[in-house]
Amino acid sequence: MINSIAIIVFICVFITLLLVVKKFLFSKLTIKTSDIDKVHKLISEGKNDMALLKLKDILSKDRAGIKRAKIHTMIGDCYANMEEYSFAIVEYRHAIDDGDKSPNTILSLAKALSNIDRKEEALSQYLALFKIDEYKLIAAIEIGIIYYDNNQYEMAIKYFDEALDIQPNNSEAIKYKAFCFVNIGNFDEAISSMNDVLKKFPDDSLLNYNLGRAYKGREDYKTAIRYYSNSYKDKEYSVKSLYEMGLCYIKLENIELAIKTLEKAISYESYDKELNLAILYTLSECYDTVGNINKAMEILEGVIVIDPNYKDANEKLNSYKDSRYSENIKKFFKLEGDRFIEEALKVVSSIGLIPYSLKTTDKKYLIVFAKESNSPHSPKKIVYFRTSYSPIFNEELVHLYEYAVNVNIANTILITCAMISPDAIRYAAMSRIDIVGIKRLENLVDKSQLVNLPVGVTRTEEKLDWIL
Repeated sequence: MINSIAIIVFICVFITLLLVVKKFLFSKLTIKTSDIDKVHKLISEGKNDMALLKLKDILSKDRAGIKRAKIHTMIGDCYANMEEYSFAIVEYRHAIDDGDKSPNTILSLAKALSNIDRKEEALSQYLALFKIDEYKLIAAIEIGIIYYDNNQYEMAIKYFDEALDIQPNNSEAIKYKAFCFVNIGNFDEAISSMNDVLKKFPDDSLLNYNLGRAYKGREDYKTAIRYYSNSYKDKEYSVKSLYEMGLCYIKLENIELAIKTLEKAISYESYDKELNLAILYTLSECYDTVGNINKAMEILEGVIVIDPNYKDANEKLNSYKDSRYSENIKKFFKLEGDRFIEEALKVVSSIGLIPYSLKTTDKKYLIVFAKESNSPHSPKKIVYFRTSYSPIFNEELVHLYEYAVNVNIANTILITCAMISPDAIRYAAMSRIDIVGIKRLENLVDKSQLVNLPVGVTRTEEKLDWIL
């Protein structure tokens, strides 16, 4: 009897404990499931930042690591939705390391890598997916686009063909394959393919832009302009499209419309330096064609400010300027050696200064030291003659100012025919550097013809430790 009671008590206690444990475990699972459901709801509502906080909280409590891989994947998705791709990549890699090697996670990682131009890493992920039948189509298209962006058009076509073998009417593969044809000069086939896709996607900016390129390649400039007129409405393609339209108008010999279009192109904000330079340079040629040399010079000066070595901009600008110089100015800057020194000293005298010393340098500079009168306490000045036509930028004037400071002379004069950047002009005003440009120099050269050569001027040579 006693044994029976003991057994009954034991069974009751055991069942009670089992129920308690069951309740505890199931309640924990219910809470976790409930938390994940809340996260899914937040993500569906676009509240990715709030979902992130919730997921990180769940992750911190998942000590056993049962759902760690899944949570890292979800955190990566949140970051990707917020376009924080670098953080998304870290989370996807954590998920893979923790065991989530599903194709969807690898695809998400590949897309995040592509979005921040880590193309080689993305390519390796897509190549892995390409071996899986279910993901072969999307992988082939993405691999093709990577090769297309890298100008490897033959390889790109190979993968677009792989995609079209799986899905012959895939618009993305057809479109990008046609873009490849544009770039390798197969314009007829490109146009044929793109026109089919255009029927489905008439507002596709990239498609319209490449159709414009294809018709331009076929020298059908009017049709090209029609497609560029569509693509330029998209901010991403506006500047490129307007530039290409401008080139088409030039080919059609409608320079007035070319100028109008190119002016519109430079009014847009573009961070593509090479494209901006190409537009400005082409615009300067247009103004030259219509005989507006002043405007052509102004634009070329802008080109040189951006890139002093762009094409033949320097030579062209010097040629324009040379055509406008007086004969005296031309002769002045063509002088060499003692002849130039003598004329330079006479120019200094024509300013009303008394030169007492000069230095020839290893750079394109002649440096003349002068004073305002014969008094021992007369203020001194440095007169720099710069014989190079290359543009003057801020840094060069800093060197001139520092040189003057080192010899305890506060006021300087720079005589030059070169273009001076806006920054350099502002610096000159602040640093008491008086710039004598072409107009003032013409008067000084004319006056110098009536001045005797100063005598008693000492001559030395100096190496300047900065590069012109």
